[in-house]
Amino acid sequence: MKPDANELKTALDEAERMREEDEDSLFLAKSLLYLSKRNSDLEQVFLHLEKYLRFGLPTEEHSALVRLVDDIREREDEIDDSKGFGL
Repeated sequence: MKPDANELKTALDEAERMREEDEDSLFLAKSLLYLSKRNSDLEQVFLHLEKYLRFGLPTEEHSALVRLVDDIREREDEIDDSKGFGL
């Protein structure tokens, strides 16, 4: 039940609107936007991983994978740190 490109764009646009207008009491829009970004990041990892495995473990692809994973972890840490202690 995968949405087509137009359906996904419509859903993401609506999620953005909901967040901007503070109409997201159940955090559905926030979750959709987060998971969409995470999926996009992981698609990039997958593409580099596929090349890395297919072409004999080239060092360029290994470096790209390491950078991507580090970037994703850094963003995740920033998201976690942004919650703070609620003081």
